[in-house]
Amino acid sequence: MAYVLKTHDLTKRFGDTIAVNAVNMTIERGDIYGCVGENGAGKSTLIRLITGIAKPTSGSFELNKSDRLGAMAAVVESPGLHLSLSAEANLAYQCRLLGLDGAKERIKRTLETVGLDYLIGSKKTAKNFSLGMKQRLGLAMALIGDPEFIVLDEPMNGLDPMGIVQIRELIKSLNEEKGITFFISSHILSELDKVATKYGFLSHGKLLREVDAAELHSSQEAIKITFLNPIDAGIKALLADYDFEVLQDKTVLIKGHSDINKLMKAFIEANVGVGSVEVLNKGIEDYYLEIIGGKK
Repeated sequence: MAYVLKTHDLTKRFGDTIAVNAVNMTIERGDIYGCVGENGAGKSTLIRLITGIAKPTSGSFELNKSDRLGAMAAVVESPGLHLSLSAEANLAYQCRLLGLDGAKERIKRTLETVGLDYLIGSKKTAKNFSLGMKQRLGLAMALIGDPEFIVLDEPMNGLDPMGIVQIRELIKSLNEEKGITFFISSHILSELDKVATKYGFLSHGKLLREVDAAELHSSQEAIKITFLNPIDAGIKALLADYDFEVLQDKTVLIKGHSDINKLMKAFIEANVGVGSVEVLNKGIEDYYLEIIGGKK
């Protein structure tokens, strides 16, 4: 699949501190790439590098197989709004900056896309907008030039539950309907888990792992089975093809995605009594803690 962004040993130093350490990252067209890491992991610095706000100490990156930033838009840290201007005036200013034609129709279409079409014709200025409205307008500013790739830094930070849902659904619809690729940095992992199709895990400036969301979720599935009798060689033989761990004399944990029906059929045919079956689904938080070696 064609990539939107590739980094090559991308590094940023501040004196003796390495904020981003030889990061090799690949974001493919159509991804919603969730960047996960603790405070100080290097997420914000990485965003500043790939958006051109900061220059790398060493290494490089490619955007759409070139070094140009024309196909990228970003909302970094907080939306860059002119608080004394209306929504339409903010977007008109952005159109002039980008040299875009057909500003009036672009503005109307973009406000409709982000759900702010009720502000068309309104003189209400951005300083009087709610935080959710400001986030939507910031996204509209990014969308006005029809980018293929959008970088969002903490897009759900400070929003109320309804605002979080609205931004999440907007990102999903833009990805599915317009094919826009996203790079999202967020500390709200439960929300990131609802939109991301791929993850990159950062810690102390290093990219520890990249993983598809489907693979992550599959790896976090497990089945806990308690048998009526102690686990013996016969039961272990039935589980030979699975990654399992004996927890107690009658209980096993089968790791990864497994076909419960197939398992139960095998136990029934072997006259193995099963007391209980529990399907466990750990989330992205557990996966992250396992990777960095943290503990709850």
